[in-house]
Amino acid sequence: MHFKNIIFDLGGVILDINMQKALDGFAALGLHESELRFDKGEAADLMHRYQLGHFSTEDFCKLVAARCNPGTTPEQVAHAWNSICIGIPERKLNAIKALKQRANVYLLSNTNDLHWQYCLDHWFNTGDNRCEDFFHQVFLSQDLHLEKPNVEIFEHVIKAVGAVHGSETSDTIFLDDNIDNVNAAKKCGIQAVQITPDFDWVEYFKALN
Repeated sequence: MHFKNIIFDLGGVILDINMQKALDGFAALGLHESELRFDKGEAADLMHRYQLGHFSTEDFCKLVAARCNPGTTPEQVAHAWNSICIGIPERKLNAIKALKQRANVYLLSNTNDLHWQYCLDHWFNTGDNRCEDFFHQVFLSQDLHLEKPNVEIFEHVIKAVGAVHGSETSDTIFLDDNIDNVNAAKKCGIQAVQITPDFDWVEYFKALN
């Protein structure tokens, strides 16, 4: 089957990530892991609100630095938080460029400005690469003030890309490593696939040719 629209998540799908590196980085700054637990950690709450675009990168780094060891700088916070970003394999970058020649390719990510700028600076907007070489449009939680798996963000993207949706008529596929996000996309009537270590989306799309 050939898809008109292909919507990628970023972390865990395109970008290789390692949360433990960030936890270790913050621990070195005196920020305990309990602060970073998304169920109740106060630093995690700051990260969540930052991801939704509620305050600037400068303010985020200052707020987190205030919870770290005395003398911790905003630059150290930024470095620790960006250490989660491991890399994007060249084969994935090449695959996205190739897909963009035959389909509309989009990015839909719960992300924040630090991580997004890091990806732009290291992969999407570096050397001969430009972000528009990879994606027709980018949808980020920080810009939309919405996040997956909320239905609203999927409805926004579906409308923006002009997707035909319905269980048997979808011309759109969404790829995410989080099963809650995958299920939310399916409820909105588009096809969705969970990316796991056993699922190679590069080979998946090659097989559809």
